[in-house]
Amino acid sequence: MTQIKSVELPRKDRKNEFPFTLPFIQSFDHLTFSKPITILVGENGTGKSTFLEALATNAGSILIGGESIDYEPSLDPVRPLGDALNVTWKVRTKKGLFFRAEDFISFTTRIAEAREESQEKLRDIKEKDPHSLEALPYARTVHELKQLYGDGLEVRSHGESFLDLFQARFKPGGVYILDEPEAPLSPLKQLSLISMIKDMVKKDAQFIIATHSPILMALPDADIYQIEEGSLKKIAFEDSEHVKLTKDFLEQPERYLRHL
Repeated sequence: MTQIKSVELPRKDRKNEFPFTLPFIQSFDHLTFSKPITILVGENGTGKSTFLEALATNAGSILIGGESIDYEPSLDPVRPLGDALNVTWKVRTKKGLFFRAEDFISFTTRIAEAREESQEKLRDIKEKDPHSLEALPYARTVHELKQLYGDGLEVRSHGESFLDLFQARFKPGGVYILDEPEAPLSPLKQLSLISMIKDMVKKDAQFIIATHSPILMALPDADIYQIEEGSLKKIAFEDSEHVKLTKDFLEQPERYLRHL
């Protein structure tokens, strides 16, 4: 199922400033999401992350910490593009999240601080009065964090904690806009992420993903769009530059390394 059906950038709403000046954005007109998984690929700087950020601001996505995207200052430069997009929904939903790999460390720090503060308050209150009702909100916070993230995201490896977060936050019927979720994941862990995504697709979730990973590009029945020479082109998995280069390198690494 695709909750977001399409996105369009009207010519009349374009401006002569960043991010509208990116070649990809200048050439972009319309994209239809015909499958539950859409993958954007392309070299660094082509604008795929900018596009996802703008789409997420338009959609009113939730950030990984549960905050509204409306109050995230780092996204201010792309908000004019987000406002200019016309997004057509089949089912408008607030379920889901917008994920950037760089947001994860600050999120795990906030979670650890919230748990430690609640545990400390809980100890202080129980020392004064073991039966005090003042302890209930702090006990609830500790319990909820335990249910969601176990002993804490920060006590796991970076890759494992990424998967823990996705496991906790993926819900049926959500729209998940993910910018390079493979960043800390080993090839094996990327396969685990694929398994989670496949499971959520069966439960009517939609995924729009920017990635450099040939492994994630192999997600079954995904539409793959490559940004090439400033234009968005639908391609087959085997025609992706990332896939072709990785395949060639693995078959003949010495051919590449001798020129470095």
